[in-house]
Amino acid sequence: MTSHTITPQTRPHFASLLKLCAPLPPLRTAVICPEEKTALTGALEAREEGLITPILVGNRAKIEEVAVEGGHDIANLEIVDAEGEQGSAHRGVDLVVDGTAQALMKGHIHSDTYLAAVIRKENGLRTDQRTSHCFVMDIPDWPKPVIITDAALNVAPEAKHKISITQNAIHLARAIGIDQPKAAIMSAVESPNPGIASSMEAAEVAKYEFEGGLADGPFALDNAISKRAAELKGISSPVAGDADILVMPTIEAGNILFKGLVYMAKAETAGLVVGASVPVILTSRADSSEARIASCALGVLYANYLASS
Repeated sequence: MTSHTITPQTRPHFASLLKLCAPLPPLRTAVICPEEKTALTGALEAREEGLITPILVGNRAKIEEVAVEGGHDIANLEIVDAEGEQGSAHRGVDLVVDGTAQALMKGHIHSDTYLAAVIRKENGLRTDQRTSHCFVMDIPDWPKPVIITDAALNVAPEAKHKISITQNAIHLARAIGIDQPKAAIMSAVESPNPGIASSMEAAEVAKYEFEGGLADGPFALDNAISKRAAELKGISSPVAGDADILVMPTIEAGNILFKGLVYMAKAETAGLVVGASVPVILTSRADSSEARIASCALGVLYANYLASS
């Protein structure tokens, strides 16, 4: 069934994720509303890779119909019958709360409905950290993975929110094997400028002492990722030119950057919601097989990290 092309030659950074997952047990994952071909196939491909054990949550008849249409054998998978997007999302969270599932995976369901169940006040998956989203980018000819946050969840985070967003990303970076992650707090300039709000916020966030990693800012994109650009501008910082994490000023900036890399530089993405008590896998119908599998690999590594922390 699997048709992905994750190899050390094609997607070296994603291949490294899969290698790190190899000795780890599959993650019991509640897949919410796998009632459409892509959603069900993505979960089954991740199962075939040994990444997850899917628990299919949604309308049983629709799930079984999609499986038959796609030629998939799901006879040995648990199906938890639930009605509607909202009912299925909350049932999936219930499975995590009672210990049946260790993670969530988005199927054919609106993201806002899915995430509303995650952050519900009663018996939800909230922690003391703000929930945020990370894209881990595998960019052709780039020497390491790059994490972009937040390009999907937090629209215009204040400085206090960016502190949580940055800490979440540092934890994820450590989960995928980066010992001392370096986070660049992004703006359009590399010096605080009262006329550019994001530069002032970046300077404020940079003062915070993060657990397990370094952060500095503000940075423009060039001096965050290019040592030469940083040197030419006289920027002295361990983060300058060597960032593992790009903390974006707004969702628009993050969205533009990651889509530019995908469509103009042939990058691939893996996405995960972090800051909750368990991994929350957030995939899109437009995602490739590689993206879905790599997103599940992120979930496995993040769950292992949370369990060992």
